[in-house]
Amino acid sequence: ILTIIFTLFLAAGNAMSAFEDWQVGIRANGMSGAYTSIADDLEAVRWNPAGLAQLDSWQASVYAKRLWGVAGLTNQTVSLGRSFGQWGGAAVSVQQVGCDLESDQAVTLSHGLNLNDQLMFGYNFNFYRLWQQGFGSAMTVGIDVGMLAKVYRTWRIGCFGHNLNHPSLGKIYQYDLPSGVSVGVSYTPLSGVTASVEAGKDVGKITRYKIGTEYGLWQDMLDLRAGIISEGQLTLYDLGFGVSTRGILVGYAFEGGHQALSGTHQIGLGYKW
Repeated sequence: ILTIIFTLFLAAGNAMSAFEDWQVGIRANGMSGAYTSIADDLEAVRWNPAGLAQLDSWQASVYAKRLWGVAGLTNQTVSLGRSFGQWGGAAVSVQQVGCDLESDQAVTLSHGLNLNDQLMFGYNFNFYRLWQQGFGSAMTVGIDVGMLAKVYRTWRIGCFGHNLNHPSLGKIYQYDLPSGVSVGVSYTPLSGVTASVEAGKDVGKITRYKIGTEYGLWQDMLDLRAGIISEGQLTLYDLGFGVSTRGILVGYAFEGGHQALSGTHQIGLGYKW
């Protein structure tokens, strides 16, 4: 079974390497990751930490998915954050991705604050550990920086730089962790209705483009989400929804469209108090 899992992992090619599934969130993934310019909740930790400045309470979330439907190949992420008033918002997030043959672990410390009424700034310190059966483990640190601006009326612009210090793992054989920059614009024409477009470029890869939308129903107790991501010849789609009541958040997202791999089901639970 482990051999089958590892073979499928290799067959994915550029679809996923170590720490490439670091950016997760049930709301963001339901919008295909077009979230850099939205990032107004706890998911901002992994998409644009500047958005943590908008936290107004304690928030906790649990996220899980089985990558491409492969048994044993999972992503589990737990996050906790809160508002510190004039000092902005801060959060800690712990993640484990992989299978019995390889495990990517990351602990992220995140902080976002208001520079003025229209501009927010945030940063992350990511502590990475990669373990591989038969090879042992290695650790490194990555640094992220994000900016988020409220512009003309209901428009927002966001930018996020991930692993800007270009961290790597290993001594004899070095593995460079994913690093890059994303820039996005979002528009909220009506309450509960948001559309977002985004472009991102990782070092050594082609530019990816994302489009996402969210539509709120029943006083935003139910949110419907959809999005498309395009990277060269690869085009994926996402669908999702979220239900919120009395501080409890429940969400689901599905990503499909890969020619060689099955779709990915994702679930998330959250609580605000």
